[in-house]
Amino acid sequence: MTLPTRRPPLYGDRYRGRVAVVTGASAGLGEQLCLDLVHAGATVVGLARNAQRLEPLSAVLRTVSPTSHTVVCDVADTEALRATLATVITRHGGIDLLINNAAQDPGVRLADITVDDFRRTFDVNFFAPVAATLAVLPSMRARGAGTIVNVSSDGGRLPSPGPGAYPASKAALSAFSESTAFRLAPLGIRVHVVYPAFMATELGLGALHRGLRRPPRLMIRRVETVSRIILARAGESSLEISASRLIDVAMVFRHLLPGAYRWGRKSW
Repeated sequence: MTLPTRRPPLYGDRYRGRVAVVTGASAGLGEQLCLDLVHAGATVVGLARNAQRLEPLSAVLRTVSPTSHTVVCDVADTEALRATLATVITRHGGIDLLINNAAQDPGVRLADITVDDFRRTFDVNFFAPVAATLAVLPSMRARGAGTIVNVSSDGGRLPSPGPGAYPASKAALSAFSESTAFRLAPLGIRVHVVYPAFMATELGLGALHRGLRRPPRLMIRRVETVSRIILARAGESSLEISASRLIDVAMVFRHLLPGAYRWGRKSW
């Protein structure tokens, strides 16, 4: 990994001096978020379970910001996740921005999927963000400020044909985000749910290899684009951060013409 040749946006210095934690930091969107945040002046702590894949990111983060670092943590182990976040809060004096980005897709057909596959998917995609949110809330409430970003999936609101574990876990995350956003906004804590469109990450490409039809071009986004959309809007009053207007339109079409939507969706 090398430093980018073009400096990313500074976002009006809103992240300068802030402490940001990003899960799923070793690749894809999580890695890009870490890079963009550290160049915007934040102290970044990137979490992922693979130490070898974290090391290149760690080196770049330290080059830009000596106080930034990575931590090996399997977010599915919620006890370890809570302990890691407690350590970050103690070391850095608090967490200003939590981005729950880590995700997994079991990649199993409906005919073969098991309840354990569902449990593992929910452990990473739902229970980990819930545990992380609950872990950072006390310090955010004490300071009267903080931002929590939960990266959901457009599959959580427009599920494609399949076993349903991944979209179900993301739909649960979206509901959790919206419910908590109502209660936390008056306390100065913003909660966002991100719908990132399709990205050519390992997760996205894996879905294509298993038979998912490639989405239309207007539903495809680069990780660099999605990262910048998230960071430009995090902390604002809106709940949803959507990277594709076309998918937003598809939501309206589904509501107005559900029969036509289902007829077209079953083969896509």
